[in-house]
Amino acid sequence: MTHTWSPTGARSFSLGMLLTAIVGLVCAEAGRAQPPQSGMLVPRLFSVVPNGGKVGSTFEVSFTGQDIEDPEGLFFSHPGIKAEPIIPPAPPVDPKKPAAKPAPRPPVTKFKVTIAGDALLGIHDVRLINKWGISNPRAFVVGDLNEVLEKEPNDDVPQAQRVELNQTINGIIAGPADVDYFVFAGKQGQRVLISCLASSIDSRLMAALELFDSTGRLLASNRHYSENDALVDCRLPADGDYYVRLHEFTHTQGGAEHFYRLTISTAPWIDALFPLAIEPGKSAKVTVYGRNLPGGRLDPTAIEDGVALEKATVDVTAPADPLSLQRLAYRGLVSPRSAALDGFEFRLRNASGASNPFLITYARAPVVLDQGTHDTPEKAQEIVVPCEISGRIEKLRDRDWYQFVAKKGDVYTIEVFGDRLGAELDMYLLLRKPDTKQDLADLDDNGELLTQTEFFTRTDDPPAYRFVVPADGKYQILVGSRDADTRAGPRLFYRVRISPERPDFRLIVQHPDNTRPDACCLRQGAEEQYTILLWRLEGWNGPVTVSAEGLPPGVTCAPQIVGPNLRQASLVLSAAPTAPRFTGEIRVKGTAVIQGQTVVREARPGSITWPVPPGAGIPAVSRLDRNLVLAVREKGPFHLSATVQKAVVVEDSKVNVALKLARLWPDFKGPLQIATMNQPTNLPAGILLNNNQPVTMNPGKDDATAVLEVKAGVPEGTYNVVMLGTAQIPFNKDPAAKEKPPINVLLPSTPISLTVLPNRVANLTLSNANPTAKIGADTEVVVKVARLRDFAGEFRIQLVVPANVQGISAGDAIIPPGKNEAKLFLTVPAGAAPGNRPNLVVRALATIHEDIPLTHDTPLNVNVVK
Repeated sequence: MTHTWSPTGARSFSLGMLLTAIVGLVCAEAGRAQPPQSGMLVPRLFSVVPNGGKVGSTFEVSFTGQDIEDPEGLFFSHPGIKAEPIIPPAPPVDPKKPAAKPAPRPPVTKFKVTIAGDALLGIHDVRLINKWGISNPRAFVVGDLNEVLEKEPNDDVPQAQRVELNQTINGIIAGPADVDYFVFAGKQGQRVLISCLASSIDSRLMAALELFDSTGRLLASNRHYSENDALVDCRLPADGDYYVRLHEFTHTQGGAEHFYRLTISTAPWIDALFPLAIEPGKSAKVTVYGRNLPGGRLDPTAIEDGVALEKATVDVTAPADPLSLQRLAYRGLVSPRSAALDGFEFRLRNASGASNPFLITYARAPVVLDQGTHDTPEKAQEIVVPCEISGRIEKLRDRDWYQFVAKKGDVYTIEVFGDRLGAELDMYLLLRKPDTKQDLADLDDNGELLTQTEFFTRTDDPPAYRFVVPADGKYQILVGSRDADTRAGPRLFYRVRISPERPDFRLIVQHPDNTRPDACCLRQGAEEQYTILLWRLEGWNGPVTVSAEGLPPGVTCAPQIVGPNLRQASLVLSAAPTAPRFTGEIRVKGTAVIQGQTVVREARPGSITWPVPPGAGIPAVSRLDRNLVLAVREKGPFHLSATVQKAVVVEDSKVNVALKLARLWPDFKGPLQIATMNQPTNLPAGILLNNNQPVTMNPGKDDATAVLEVKAGVPEGTYNVVMLGTAQIPFNKDPAAKEKPPINVLLPSTPISLTVLPNRVANLTLSNANPTAKIGADTEVVVKVARLRDFAGEFRIQLVVPANVQGISAGDAIIPPGKNEAKLFLTVPAGAAPGNRPNLVVRALATIHEDIPLTHDTPLNVNVVK
């Protein structure tokens, strides 16, 4: 029941119901025209209860999900966490009624989990393993406090569950009207923090927290401290009992997927750091703002949610090894918008326990601190570039001006980070030349997205700006937040990087399904694919070669390329018909040559947390995972191979693709439709298979030829072309079942590596396109080439004379490598008749990619005279 202590319950209920109804109608409407999802079985894990435990402990967990029959194990991203199934006892046998065969053993519904004493604190991933493969991840937290399970009924004050201070409670809001009460004993003066983790541990719960004393007086409340997590902070006014009230703040949702971790403690809590970034390998004095900080003192100027924070200064040293500098070593929630950051986590500890983690990023240049007294252009803070600014919106209507000197022709990247660092800011940046009052850039909304749905990277930070300094002199930047007139405080932190341009990239690798939580299950004799998403940083538009490492026996993955300018590709894995069963971790990396240097980057795994309607265009809730997994299981339904007639083509041409289907399931007797994968995100718009119409392989015809058209204008480069085969195939989980309804099966083909070359590498001109030539003499025509596409090779110059034209010829001429012109000598024999020689052609022949000739023609008309 809902207790009357909640002053906003009725209003929240009505608003929440309205919002839920609107979203439901939108989803239902969008779902009416859905593209088919794959019906291949993959276990999908919804919840694990409890979804964490104390370091060094052993306890039981239960789980919920879909297609999770016959669970075999739990797979954790941290090697210090292990699980073994709890095998239920066989049912007793009645000696008076002997059965013809033993009764089946009850299914496994629980696991015994052991967390090693040296396991790392923080959020890890857990997945379920069964005969269908391995599931999507769910967050699993390792803490350092004692833990208990929520016990129902605890829906009202008299039923409040008694818990201890410095304890974590694992619970569920089971329905819209469910309210969970807890009571603990506290001492006067204790600063007690009540943290409810929800969205950060993959829960659907929108948590609302309230703290009351024993008389029913509301002491503190909170929701949306960070996303849907909540945090209550209260210095207890007296010795006695205190009541915590936890509920879904709209009272419209609940169920097994609305789980939480509620911690009531006097351990430290970090709200902000200053500075936010440290140069690799260097130490810095860092000011920590938070609560219950060791050595901390109250700072009356640092107010958060109506309470003053403490401040402490600590020494922090950033890692220096090269691998750390390209990683995001943070055991907290990482949303898609933050997935390209590099950094490490920082924690504090007091006698009660460890703090929450806080992300520190790497600075590329010396760090400058916001001095807080530069709100106008006249008071702009002087900085020396390159540098990184660590700043704050510390007071209402705060606008921060900075000023630096730059030289003409220098190139800097100017980038603002706020929202991506976890601050609730809507940042903007203005770049100005103060002597002319000219605004050079006004940056606000960032429209750059990796994808529209499965890994939605939208951010309120402005886009990175490439600043080419137009003249020697002073320049100013204004940094602010659109809501600074109403919100300020230590948690509204930002970072500004002004540093030389450094092209780079980061990779995200996701599982096959783009609307549901998923994992990659590869079947014997078939293919499966991961989706590769590519952050292109600071102007890098070149190709990236993607490869997989740590593959099990029988599984192969040819290196595949994300073509120039593209942000997405499919990475296809193949399993041999005899590939052994496997469940484990693999790795994916990307390699590119940037400014003459080979650059290797580890791919960061990501996944969808909760499903969205397919085809609706609704962004999914996604996050970074802690590792990338693969399962290999029994024979797949079919194998689709694709081979190309020519692996190297020029633009504005066509090439044949041979498709061959091997039907591996006896029940697969229907047609198969084939289209290119994820067009146009995986390929330039000018590469078309079968004019963008599916190719159909009907029963009895398992070979087909499709035409791959490469239109003019397709950028030069190598592209990974993958076909997607779709078929309806009878299937039932129970192999003995008579009824086998059709399921939709989607599997990729083997990949094709297609290199596209330009159809011209020069523009051809003549010194005189209408010369006059004398009979019996040679006439000189200078042929010039304006080289394109960095082609530096040889051109052979020829005169092409139509068959019906007589009395003129020319020997071949050569434009050597690195040169741009040659002389072509036109010869008119003594017996030639005077008159015009129209429709002649001067041709420049160039050979690219060893053996592909390209022709460049320009017209020539010659007037022959005596």
